[in-house]
Amino acid sequence: MRCSLAALALTLLFALAPPAAAQFKKEKHPDKGIASIERPRLFDPVPVQPGERFIQLYYKERKADPKRKSRTARRFYPELFVLDIPRDVVVPTTPGVGGTPPEEPEEEGEDGKKKKKKKKRKEPPRIDDLASYVEHVLGGSGKISWSLKEVGPGKKEKTHHTRVWDLKGPKSGGNRFVGWAYTWEDKQRTVAVLGICLQQDVEEMRRLWRRTGERLDLIEAVGSDTESQKWLRRYERSGTSHPEFRIGVRKELVEPWKAEDTENFIVVYNTKDKPLLRKVMRDLELCREQYMELFPPAENFDAVSTVRICKDRDEYIAYGGSRRSAGYWNSVAEELVLYNAEKKERGKRADDTDTFIVLYHEAFHQYIHYSTGELPPHSWFNEGYGDFFSGATIRNGKFVRIGVNPWRAGMIKHLVANRSHEPWEKIIEFEQSEYYENASANYAQGWSMIYFLNRSPVVKKHEQWSQILPRYFETLKTAYAEELDEAGNPRLLIHRAVPGKKARERALKAAFEDVDLTDLEDEWEKFVRKLELPKKR
Repeated sequence: MRCSLAALALTLLFALAPPAAAQFKKEKHPDKGIASIERPRLFDPVPVQPGERFIQLYYKERKADPKRKSRTARRFYPELFVLDIPRDVVVPTTPGVGGTPPEEPEEEGEDGKKKKKKKKRKEPPRIDDLASYVEHVLGGSGKISWSLKEVGPGKKEKTHHTRVWDLKGPKSGGNRFVGWAYTWEDKQRTVAVLGICLQQDVEEMRRLWRRTGERLDLIEAVGSDTESQKWLRRYERSGTSHPEFRIGVRKELVEPWKAEDTENFIVVYNTKDKPLLRKVMRDLELCREQYMELFPPAENFDAVSTVRICKDRDEYIAYGGSRRSAGYWNSVAEELVLYNAEKKERGKRADDTDTFIVLYHEAFHQYIHYSTGELPPHSWFNEGYGDFFSGATIRNGKFVRIGVNPWRAGMIKHLVANRSHEPWEKIIEFEQSEYYENASANYAQGWSMIYFLNRSPVVKKHEQWSQILPRYFETLKTAYAEELDEAGNPRLLIHRAVPGKKARERALKAAFEDVDLTDLEDEWEKFVRKLELPKKR
């Protein structure tokens, strides 16, 4: 009788457990050389960063819902990558870009003349298998400790050599990061299914990841020419600018991400909030008109940029956003990234204020990048103006006003009241790294300086003070063009750093020439003390 009950219990257990196939979802990615892949259903697709060399697909485990107790919340939610590592890929090393070696140091010879010191140059590392990827990319050239150990062969395959690997990673707060990988290798490339999680989760994850690795079906990459041609014809009929850039963005979309075009932007989104999407698209174009009016570009440009709206903060961080930020502008990828920060409280109207505070701020960075000739201004000007536009109110397709920034006003009033702000003579010279050392205070001060120079009646009547902002911007544009010309118009960003710094210094000198900074700062302090904090909604 006991055996019968045990058998019955076992039967019921297997009957209630979901079949293995139900835990996975099959996808096709022929453009990436993947006929099919079975990913765990609890792992959501995350877009891959523009310009990424090796990661073809990226998935992150969905966070446990605290309202449902079917899964336990984790300290770190596991990640799963599909890597495609071609043979003999050279990865450039710093400080050169694109493999360009740095200048050799000079030493003084016996005759007193300086000569180049001969120094053996290191060859850039070759990334051509999982081991070299772990060492030079995952390990960040030795900055993070990851070790790789071959466990054994994978399933026998006719066309590929398959292997299974364990990875041991760094510790963080008492938790050890570990990894597991399944590789498919032939003469052309290594394709790896690589998972990363905490030590305590690895046994559970291995079971899921092994199925993904073993059932991967590889083919030669098939270009999506038909889809691209369809979009090209559509863009040509509508006269939409930069069709190649827009098509390139669309080709990298992963489910459930979608894209919409405006005149000067392509908006990539993972949100079902259609009213939010429509307002973002409309406001982007309105902001651009305002920016162009206030900051005429160095030369005509019609650049198109990507604006990416993540569904929530978790997805934003998984994509690459800093935990200390709410949005960012990536000038290399020409992409503005933010998330739907709408606040919902029972009995109250949903509040999307924070989403648009970030949008207006980052959209300014996006615009100023092109208008100055791709040179970021000093941070007090760049971040200050970003926060200045964050105070904009846009209704019914029109700019209503630009008011006090609700994120910055309270902080700067506190700093001024306690005499703990930076002196103007110091903060105007801060480069970005210095500005970020005390970010919350400096952002608040930068905003208040720009708001003061734009809104103070005393400034408007003053002959020198009223010209500080326009002189800075106009000098920055012309000085940068001149400095680049003198430097031979270098193409690499690293070689533009010195001309850029010289241009910023010239702009700063022109802006504050004949300005008594002590008098200006005193007037600014009076202005800040009288600021009225915006009412909370």
